[in-house]
Amino acid sequence: MRSARTSLIAAVSLLLFTGAPTVGNSAEPDQQMDVAREMIKVLEAYAVYKMGQYDLAFERYQALAEAGSQQGMYNLANMYAAGQGTAQSNSKAFKWYLRAAEAGDKLSMYEVAKAYEAGTGTQADPQLASHWRERAATAD
Repeated sequence: MRSARTSLIAAVSLLLFTGAPTVGNSAEPDQQMDVAREMIKVLEAYAVYKMGQYDLAFERYQALAEAGSQQGMYNLANMYAAGQGTAQSNSKAFKWYLRAAEAGDKLSMYEVAKAYEAGTGTQADPQLASHWRERAATAD
């Protein structure tokens, strides 16, 4: 497991530091570098999660979420929902699913719809459940 993680991080790092060919304006390479850096952080958090180090994974996903990462928000919400690396909290899970959904994350939109439908972590609201289900269905 450790060598696979190391290989994956090395491959992404190689792309990050050697630079892939880009087309477009000069701001695009900077944006690509930011995306690559976020990907590395997400992969590192996922690796420690898969190794069962939930406290460390929670900390890493929390840092990503607070920095605006949709993947970080979604995974942090999942950890709150399951009580992994933190105390279980449906309301905190809902808060992070909603933030990720508002940022455009399709999986989080479905989670928000389910939460509004069942009243999990928030008050049940069939109209909002329908709204988020429709947004998820039309999201890219």
